[in-house]
Amino acid sequence: MHFKYTAVAASLTLALSLTGCGGDSDTSTTTGNTIKVIDGYLSQAEVCIDQNKNSVCDTGELLPTLTNAKGEITIPSDKAGYPIIARAVAGKTSDSDKLGTLGSSYELIAAAGSTVVTPFTTLAVVQEKTLDEVANELNLPADVISGDYVAMKANDEKAKAAHLLARSVTTELAPSVKDNQAAELTATTEKIQKEIDAQVNAGADLDNITVEIDDSGNASSVAIIQSLDAYLKDGDSQFISMNQAYAIDEGIFKVAVSGEGKLALTDKDGKEETINYTTEGNTLVVSSGANSERDTFIYIAENISLAVTEDSDLILWTKGDLKKSQPLAASYFEGKTWYYLSDDAPSNSKDAQPMVAKMVFGKDKVTITEPYADKQQEAMELPWKMDGDKLFIDFPDGDSDFSVTLYLEDKNMMAVYNYSKTRMGVYDLFIKHEDMAKSLYNEWKK
Repeated sequence: MHFKYTAVAASLTLALSLTGCGGDSDTSTTTGNTIKVIDGYLSQAEVCIDQNKNSVCDTGELLPTLTNAKGEITIPSDKAGYPIIARAVAGKTSDSDKLGTLGSSYELIAAAGSTVVTPFTTLAVVQEKTLDEVANELNLPADVISGDYVAMKANDEKAKAAHLLARSVTTELAPSVKDNQAAELTATTEKIQKEIDAQVNAGADLDNITVEIDDSGNASSVAIIQSLDAYLKDGDSQFISMNQAYAIDEGIFKVAVSGEGKLALTDKDGKEETINYTTEGNTLVVSSGANSERDTFIYIAENISLAVTEDSDLILWTKGDLKKSQPLAASYFEGKTWYYLSDDAPSNSKDAQPMVAKMVFGKDKVTITEPYADKQQEAMELPWKMDGDKLFIDFPDGDSDFSVTLYLEDKNMMAVYNYSKTRMGVYDLFIKHEDMAKSLYNEWKK
């Protein structure tokens, strides 16, 4: 950004336009049957024809087109006799229920001949039950869960409950159909259903919430971010550049809607400026005087949101507190794989050089590779430990050791503050899912 607050302020003044908003697939050029992929309507989802009926999208089974904005795709007539697998890809696929692309990948499946591919058809396949049996267990009408429940909501309250259950169950689905465990999925669905029943009894608007299961296995309702304008108006925000030069120079900005079409922007020194803003779908357009700029929001959630500026700066947004650290323990890492995303530019450079490091943590060693590096590098196996609330990785002599602590987290990623000598003063990301890490990397890099 090039207002007087420079790049980070500019980032605020950029249009936040969501990834995954590329052209819809054209279903009119293929002869066959049109089906819908629904959680809400899933756009830019991949679809496979499971010709060997092994519940895996194997080589040669992926269709060349993606679903359109209504979740539609045409299945060739000669493929109509096979099960259908739909892939919702983190950072690429969007859901009509929510703002932004999905934060985690999952697969849905439906039996041959189905006109929809949904969480309910997936439950039926995974649990080896009919849709009538699934409907009976969920106390929902069979015609609702076997059809387009999103369209039915206008005239059927049960369809609203079905839609809420569907979008809540998807966050608990495995990245691959084969990885779902029937008993575990059944238990999770029952917990979600109980929370939905409680919300129905409380008179809640079911279209505005989703149900999440925390690490302790407890279900709770969470508001859905349905528009960029609503996100901005839902309390104050903070943001900072993930580029070290900008972060040190400009620090953390605070943002608040100060009136219709007005944002109050406060810099690290407490200086406030009011700027104009509008939203165009997922795009924030900000103007000050004769200048106007846009940012692209490529991930939007309450605790962590990410926007790429027009000059390729990645901005970390939050409704939380960028100055308050959170507890971090070895259990976050041991036995787990993370994708570490950061700007590898020199500390005096404002030109982004994004990088992703895959970190596979064992008990006391971590194996690090850079899967998207221009040149293939050998894997490093290094010691790691917790130093209080800091993750510490001991790099060889001559390289700066790695030290970070947690500031923000959600179900898909963590934002950490870097205490390493060469990265001091900047926030980086630990991302759970490779699809999301790759998508963020590509959007930032381009």
